[in-house]
Amino acid sequence: MHCRYDDPAALHHAGLAQHGQSSHPEFPLERLCRHRCAPFQLTFALIAQRVLQGRDEVLAVASEAGLAIRGETEDAIDAAMALLAELFGASVRVGSPRVRFHHGVTLEQPWMDLRVRCMPADVAAVSADLIDRDAAIIACGVEAARLLLHARAPLARLLGYRQALQQVTTGGAQHVMSLSHYAPLPQTPGHARAFREMAG
Repeated sequence: MHCRYDDPAALHHAGLAQHGQSSHPEFPLERLCRHRCAPFQLTFALIAQRVLQGRDEVLAVASEAGLAIRGETEDAIDAAMALLAELFGASVRVGSPRVRFHHGVTLEQPWMDLRVRCMPADVAAVSADLIDRDAAIIACGVEAARLLLHARAPLARLLGYRQALQQVTTGGAQHVMSLSHYAPLPQTPGHARAFREMAG
């Protein structure tokens, strides 16, 4: 698939949600939930939306397409989906995570602040993986015999990071992620090629 950063249709098909208006920029990630059997997705979405009312870490948006759950991180959205699973069971079908971009003067992508706690023996593998994800490593320190890495990276390059971190370490590694800022999306050939490989 040929995907350009400045091609809105290509961004959409790659699983990235582009919004003309920057609504709720504190929630840069979104997953769409649909009911397998509901004749009208809006009815399901309104019921599911009530279930998630009062959860400050996510925003539930009901529409005829289903229920869009927006959050700061995958972990926040996963926690909300666990509540829906308790109510609807396997009837809920969940779409892939989609990154929400700002479309101002230029197209801007969310960058995340990432802190990783791992064993000293794993720091080389963790650092190499972060660099592969276009991360900038800001600091490295030691706390209670563990290495603490502080980095920033584009959210689109960090999808699925929880599982990836366990794969590149010997176990016990932990991470905390939060929204850092939005920055213009690079349009150089090298970045576009890396994005195509990531999007599959």
